[in-house]
Amino acid sequence: MSSNNSNANPLKHFKKIPIYIVEEHNDALQFIYSAIGGKKLPIEGTSLVHLDAHPDMLIDRKLKGEEARAGRKVLQSLQIENWIVPAVAAGHIGSVVWIRPPWANQFTDGSRLIQVGDHPATGFLRVDSKEPYYLSDALYSSRLVNKRKFRLTVAELSPSTDSVQQLCNRLDINTPFVLDIDLDFFSTANPFLNIYEGIGLYDLLEDIFKFDPPESDDPETLEKLVMSREEQLQQLEDLFLHLEEYGNLDNYAGEKSIYFKKVSALVPIVLKEATRLGQSPDWWAIFAGGCTRDQGGLPHHISSEELITETIGKTLKSFLQNLPKPVMITLARSTDDGYCPSHQVDNIQKQVLNTLQEIYETDDPVFHYLHTK
Repeated sequence: MSSNNSNANPLKHFKKIPIYIVEEHNDALQFIYSAIGGKKLPIEGTSLVHLDAHPDMLIDRKLKGEEARAGRKVLQSLQIENWIVPAVAAGHIGSVVWIRPPWANQFTDGSRLIQVGDHPATGFLRVDSKEPYYLSDALYSSRLVNKRKFRLTVAELSPSTDSVQQLCNRLDINTPFVLDIDLDFFSTANPFLNIYEGIGLYDLLEDIFKFDPPESDDPETLEKLVMSREEQLQQLEDLFLHLEEYGNLDNYAGEKSIYFKKVSALVPIVLKEATRLGQSPDWWAIFAGGCTRDQGGLPHHISSEELITETIGKTLKSFLQNLPKPVMITLARSTDDGYCPSHQVDNIQKQVLNTLQEIYETDDPVFHYLHTK
């Protein structure tokens, strides 16, 4: 395991490893920033070991690089899917190791270097990664300023992993690092499957929001693709914002494009089902669900209690025993938004805490989520 502390001033140390438990995953970042401010973590180069069913490595398409580098001010702009890369852009996180369950495949396994920086024309934060995860959200640019390079490593961890020790050796975790665990790693729900499932709405959204990967990965082709995808996403956002405000598209003043026609065809189907259920459609939630359909949809795997217990008590325990000690630990429940099944989350949390407290000398957990309801 290698060390990545470039600060001239020595770091201070927690007497015991703190554990912070949040509900929404982006709330974990405030504790990382506080540890940086308290000189428990370096200003630059911390590693993040991120166990999660989702990478959380997107970027708000309208977040500017200068906002990402504005310290704690950026925290209020972040959401569960996009909280890591802004901290990378600010230099605070130098490498990310995404440890995924077998049913999550948003990135291929392996290690890659990615540059994050500002688009020179807009100032929006972008990356030079050509992977579909970023292309489908129009987040790619080959022309970046204020660039920072970081390493993203992806690996699967499950009870079927041949050798946890060999996996940990390959990962070569830099220290100091933050151990970050989303409880949906152990059992994962796709909450958008439940939105008007009687009409199969999640499947209907795929044709509207679909993303076709490019045949070529040369930068010029990808720049054109991203421009087209950005236009598509913006049009769809405008359409659903109009629906959220007015409930119909009768007076929509925007472009009457193919996306207008597709959404217009969807509206009466949704309204009929909503009427049958005695509801008013949440058009913004439908838009959010559509935005997850670009790569076939979000992972969905409700684990058995036996699999949860085995994964935590054996696999997670072995994994952590083969790593150096983290500086701090953050846990995300992710149940209010439907990603970790509500009937399982407390049991998962209890088992994870028990395992952490068996391995490390930890402080009493900070139950942040109990004070944010």
